[in-house]
Amino acid sequence: MVGLSSLPGAALAWAPHAGSPAPCLRFEPTRGPGGEVLDFQWTGLNPAAEDVVRDWGLDARLSRWPDDGVRGLEVEDCVRLGRTGVPVSVPLRVRRGGMDARFHAVAVKEGDGFALWLLPPVDGDAPELREALTREQEARQRAETALEDARALRAREELLRLALSTARMVAWEWTEARRAVTWSQEADAFFGQPPGTLGTSLPGFLSCVVVEDRARVARGIEQALAADGPYTLKFRCRHADGTTRWYEAVGQGLRDGERAHRLVGVVMDVTEREQAEAALREAEERYRLASRATHDVLWDWDLSTGSVRWDAGSGDLFGYGPERSSHGLGWWEERVHPDEREAAAASLRDFVASTGAAWQAEYRFLRQDGTWAHVLDRGVLARDAAGRPVRMIGSMMDITERTRALERLSEEARFRERFIGILGHDLRNPLNAITLCARAIRRRGPHGSPQQQQSQRIEASAARMGAMISDILDLTRARLSGGIPLNLAPANLATVCRQVVEELGAAWPGRHIAFEVDGRAEGVWDADRLEQVLSNLVGNALEHGAQDAPVLLRCAERDGAQVLEVHNPGVPIPGPQLATLFDPFRQAGAAREKGPRRGGLGLGLFIVREIVQAHGGTVSVSSSERDGTTFTVTLPRDTRQARLSRGA
Repeated sequence: MVGLSSLPGAALAWAPHAGSPAPCLRFEPTRGPGGEVLDFQWTGLNPAAEDVVRDWGLDARLSRWPDDGVRGLEVEDCVRLGRTGVPVSVPLRVRRGGMDARFHAVAVKEGDGFALWLLPPVDGDAPELREALTREQEARQRAETALEDARALRAREELLRLALSTARMVAWEWTEARRAVTWSQEADAFFGQPPGTLGTSLPGFLSCVVVEDRARVARGIEQALAADGPYTLKFRCRHADGTTRWYEAVGQGLRDGERAHRLVGVVMDVTEREQAEAALREAEERYRLASRATHDVLWDWDLSTGSVRWDAGSGDLFGYGPERSSHGLGWWEERVHPDEREAAAASLRDFVASTGAAWQAEYRFLRQDGTWAHVLDRGVLARDAAGRPVRMIGSMMDITERTRALERLSEEARFRERFIGILGHDLRNPLNAITLCARAIRRRGPHGSPQQQQSQRIEASAARMGAMISDILDLTRARLSGGIPLNLAPANLATVCRQVVEELGAAWPGRHIAFEVDGRAEGVWDADRLEQVLSNLVGNALEHGAQDAPVLLRCAERDGAQVLEVHNPGVPIPGPQLATLFDPFRQAGAAREKGPRRGGLGLGLFIVREIVQAHGGTVSVSSSERDGTTFTVTLPRDTRQARLSRGA
């Protein structure tokens, strides 16, 4: 135990008699693992305190002073003393064995711990001590108040710093008295400059501003000093790394007489805002130019208010003029043609209530002069975060002339195909008469006579013309009736192939046609139409293939489908012609020699494709110098089932 032989000079004032020192104990804190104060333990005491400790049984640890024996001093009071440095002055009562003693305890901070003085209690016999204690308590209260104010000020400053950092701002102040600028923390980094660049002068700040903006910013500061009220300045600063960012300063000028004596404000980084505004201006310019270029009527529907704004660009809003640029949706609906009004309005309502992204409608719209314009109306819908529709933007395109042109083209096409159909049908009657007469003359004339030869030429020409008329009629059916009609029934493709080979073999007596069947050949097809397909393909192979090489016709089963292949060696079909080979009025090329099929309209392969597609199949061609030319037809086994599966 360490003894304290004498009182410090500051503590003697607490002793009621200078010759008898008051008891004093020296306490040090005991700390936990995190450095927090858990308790206090006395490490030294003066001789006067030895009697108190011995007589009253006080433990070395403050927290172990018995609750029923000691009243007035708590560990929390001593913790606060160590944190604030403000002395603790409390009455202290000690009891033991039915006897008690009263002291006035005064704790004074010393290093990490404190010294505890046990003074006589304050009563009427010690007015000086009572007055001193009162002054001490008032001083302690003032010190605690000042400490709390200081803490609150630091908290507000930290909050301001965090707010400025979060909002990407710095604060500044200029005073006439100091002729200096005071910046908030991290202002140099905010402007992208090394520490100390800004300093406390306006020239230091202006050195960061880009050259093009400096004169304007300097004038703005002078105007803010001369005015009384808010100010705003927008400028650019070039960072030390070479980048340039936009800033905006806003604040208030405070006047004292004729001139502002103080400027306060904040500077915000508005680079992203400037970029967004520039992009918006660019988008608006594109929007305006697009409106002028297309002559569309643009509209903007605010679903929250129901108002619709119309912008005709360089147009005239269908004659209504710019003064009619804002209407409700009812104004539009009233001007839609009565025959189409309900459908157009219902379509728009259904779209807004749906989850779709784009809407489109065609209808007639009433012009100011009473005429009707055909319009194509399109729009897109914007929704809020909850998915509710809030805005719709679209355009009305006047397609009157285009509609009229399409109607004229459609009428001309209908007339042309109707004319071809009638022509092809009505030509059959005189052609049949010519054929019958030529056949009668040939039979009556002597064999080998000029009369018989002429009648044979007439019959051959009539047969070619009949084939042309059949092709024209098939073309008309395909174009006008939506496809070539079929008479479906069970059929055997092997039988169809043999008939075609026999007929063409007789027409080309000097050529060889090879034929093979692999697998099943039964199915449901139009046998006559497939005979027409094979006749065209094999005939083309005989006419355009090498004259000394055979033509191969193969009928095979492959992956549940029926496949027909017609192959011939010879000069390949040129590549550019392959893409249009099945188009009407196209021919694969001139025959090497004129055969029985010479001449034609170039409709054969077009009709082949139409017949195959009507069966639900496909036709393709491959042609090369090495492999020759092969036409491949793939057919479903049952055309009726294929039509049902695709909804035909």
